Amino acid sequence: MNHRIIDVALAVIKDEQGRYLVAQRPVTTDHAGYWEFPGGKREAGESRLQALKRECSEELGIKVQHARPLFRWVYEYRKLEGASVEAAPGHSDRHVRLDAWLIDDYSGEAHGAEGQQVRWLSANEFSDYRFLQANKILMKVLALPAYYAITPEIDMVEGFYSQLDTLFAQNVSLLQFRAKNLSPAEYKIHASRLMQYSASHDMTIMLNAEPAWVATLGGDTGLHLTSQRLMHLDQRPIADNRWLSASCHNVEQLRQAEHIACDFVVLSPVLPTQSHPHAATLGWEALECLVSNTNIPVYALGGMTKAHLDQTQQLGCQGIAGISMFWGESND
Repeated sequence: MNHRIIDVALAVIKDEQGRYLVAQRPVTTDHAGYWEFPGGKREAGESRLQALKRECSEELGIKVQHARPLFRWVYEYRKLEGASVEAAPGHSDRHVRLDAWLIDDYSGEAHGAEGQQVRWLSANEFSDYRFLQANKILMKVLALPAYYAITPEIDMVEGFYSQLDTLFAQNVSLLQFRAKNLSPAEYKIHASRLMQYSASHDMTIMLNAEPAWVATLGGDTGLHLTSQRLMHLDQRPIADNRWLSASCHNVEQLRQAEHIACDFVVLSPVLPTQSHPHAATLGWEALECLVSNTNIPVYALGGMTKAHLDQTQQLGCQGIAGISMFWGESND
């Protein structure tokens, strides 16, 4: 059955203390009492940005000066026995495309212009409030950084941790430990050392290794799946409270990543790389198309430099991933 998709603009506003503005749904609406990021339906003839600006003016009494796309995804709602409840997949009455924008410049003082309650919450306060399930994915998006560093094939002893210290000093907080040059036994030894490092530094380590082994490890170490491992799974291989990412190159792999509930993916190759200059690439147009049709945060990989961050985020990416931009290697 075909469903009409309702487009909804959402405002993600962060103050100088790092808190986010949220609003409570009025008693006269569906899901009364739930909290959400402010916004509303896009009207006919409006652009995405026009809808955001109008909703912010009407609901919050502010004038948006600058905003960028943050994340866009489709969610399903259903009604049950006269009460509106949130949907289980495959049992929906309404499909909504939620279009979140990060607003970093506005005029006026944000308030509940339509009488709704609004509050500024830090990320660790989200769990104290009853949020719409459709909004909860944004909490993961907001927890993810803009950069996803990947280790090259390097000597794990000579200079490795000094390079890690350099990344840490540059606020790189998400690292995939790939190291295909190591044997499985060597990989496990160095992965354990990296876990100790991450425990004393605010850095999340994503292990590119056998899912069954990573699932046995303690701590908050995440799992990164190669595209081959991704396509051989029928369910999420790690606990929900740990990050799960995957390498994707096409629509089929993106759909599989959604199916097993990956938290984010890397999509590649976007541009030619120094190591594979003649390999087929996605290009910017295909990247935007793929990102706009997936419900998972995407990091662009392949030929990326830090100068590409703004362009990829304007296309809806979470950020950029890479090797050479962080390690000075030509292995992307």
